[in-house]
Amino acid sequence: MLGPNRRWLLLAILLAAPVAASGAPVRDHLYGVRALGEGDAWAVGTFGAIYRTVDGGRSWVAVESGTKQPLFSIDFAPGGRRGVAVGKSGVLLTTADGGRTWQPQTSPLGDKHLFKVDVIDERVAWVVGDWGAMATTRDGGATWEDRSLGTVLIREETAPGRTTQVITDDIILYDVSFPDARHGYVCGEFGTVLATEDGGGTWQPRRPPTEKTLFGVHFTTPRTGWVVGIDGLVLFTEDGGEHWTVQHGLPEVAAVDEISFVETMRNPGIYAVRVDGSYGVAVGDVGMLLLTRDGGRSWTRRELPDGDRLAWVRDVSLLPGGRAIVVGSRGFTAVVDGDRVRPPGLPDNAQPAAD
Repeated sequence: MLGPNRRWLLLAILLAAPVAASGAPVRDHLYGVRALGEGDAWAVGTFGAIYRTVDGGRSWVAVESGTKQPLFSIDFAPGGRRGVAVGKSGVLLTTADGGRTWQPQTSPLGDKHLFKVDVIDERVAWVVGDWGAMATTRDGGATWEDRSLGTVLIREETAPGRTTQVITDDIILYDVSFPDARHGYVCGEFGTVLATEDGGGTWQPRRPPTEKTLFGVHFTTPRTGWVVGIDGLVLFTEDGGEHWTVQHGLPEVAAVDEISFVETMRNPGIYAVRVDGSYGVAVGDVGMLLLTRDGGRSWTRRELPDGDRLAWVRDVSLLPGGRAIVVGSRGFTAVVDGDRVRPPGLPDNAQPAAD
């Protein structure tokens, strides 16, 4: 069973209903987004919602999913024909016709919540979720193999004459990123980062400089990547996770009464990060949106448009030409075009958002 603090955290992240975002035709909370091309993108959310846009987010069309469970993540293989969507209570859907129809699959993980999917190619995909849940398919989603973690070492403390280890078999895994078919990374609770160099055959821990929950991971090469999490954390590595640089946020664990409201607003949780070339975007709570123009070496915060500045933003996917599409609470969608953040329908000559 989840403890009261962890249960609150999970529900607050995935099922809360904070300040509504305005100006978007979709009203479902949106938890995942995947862009496939110039104006083509997919989003998933509450009540089994699957939406597609072909005009860069100006309009969205609902696609029948066959489930009413919340969907948390969606991804497609290169080419956009085969895709996977995952969600609450082990919901696992696949498509082989470019998203026109979705078929339920049997999860080997039972009813464990599935929070993220990474589709590597038309045959291979990985999903991660609650209670150390991990699974993979190697036949395009027809069958899935349970590759869950089991017991994980959280902390090891050494004192004269004694070594103390903290282990658990109940660890929430929030995200997975494979920069190529052999190298992959997973992140989750307790500062957990795991790495594979053999296509998921074995996983080895990496030790970032925090024990806080990490919600998002993205690697652009087998050695270069970022993890993001609670308290505005952005951590960067150039050696496959052996060493990390704190680029943003607070890595130290502090008691609740030691964190001020101002500090919380300055460093809200970050859920997702994506970088391609010199351009990248990270998104999170209370309108958190960070941009990079130097390949993720530094980050600058931007404000969402008026009326949406307190919306939580759950996911980001990059578009061609230094742009991104972001999604979040109550149907919030926006295009990040260079330094500009504009909701659907805002003219292309709209002014950049203020720092």
